Amino acid sequence: MYLIRDKTVFIILTLILCLPAHGKIGDTGATDVIETFNSALIESMKGADELGYSGRYKLLEPVMKDSFALSFMLKTAVGRQWKKLEDEQKKRLFNIYSDWSIGNYADRFDHYSGERFEVSSEEAASQGAVTVTSHLIKTSGEKIDFNYKLRSVKDRWLIVDIHISGVSQLALTRSQFQSVIKTDGVDGLINKLKDKLEGFSSDKKE
Repeated sequence: MYLIRDKTVFIILTLILCLPAHGKIGDTGATDVIETFNSALIESMKGADELGYSGRYKLLEPVMKDSFALSFMLKTAVGRQWKKLEDEQKKRLFNIYSDWSIGNYADRFDHYSGERFEVSSEEAASQGAVTVTSHLIKTSGEKIDFNYKLRSVKDRWLIVDIHISGVSQLALTRSQFQSVIKTDGVDGLINKLKDKLEGFSSDKKE
C-alpha cells in the first residue's frame, strides 16, 4: 500500500478532501435554497384566490425568513446610517422591512396560468458568493431570468440579492431607502414602508 510520506502534500490533500462540495454549506446547497423558494412561489400562485393576500403571506413568510439574509440586506440598503441608529429604531426598521419584503412577493405572485420555474445553473462568484440562475417560464415560452446571489451566513446559503433583467434589486432598494432617509429620516422610511405594506393587495376587501 502506498503511503504519503511528504508532510506538506499530506496536509494539502487533507484540506482538499475536507472542503465542502461546490455550492454546499452544511446540508443544504445554494440551488436547494432557490428550488425551495421557487416551489413556495408556485404554491402561492396556484392557491392565490383561495389563500388571498394574507394566506399567501403566511405561506411565504417562513420560507423567505429561512432563505433570505434579511438583516444583511437591510444593513446594506441603509448603508452607513445603520450604525447611527438606536437599537429600538433598528428593531422597528427590521420588522417592517421583513414584513414589506414578504408582502411584496405575496402581492405580486397572486395568480397562476401555467408558469413554472427552472434552475439552469449555479456558479461561484467573487468573495465566496454563489450565483444561481433561475427562469420563470411562461406558457408562451417567454423566460424571465432571476439571478440569485447567495452568501454563506452561519454555515447556510442565504439570498442576498436578485438580479432581474440585469437590475440588482438590492442596489435599487438601497438607492430608494437612502433617498428617503436623506429627506425624511429613518422614521420617515419606516412610515413609508408601513404605507406600502398597507397598500398591498388588500384582502382588506376580503
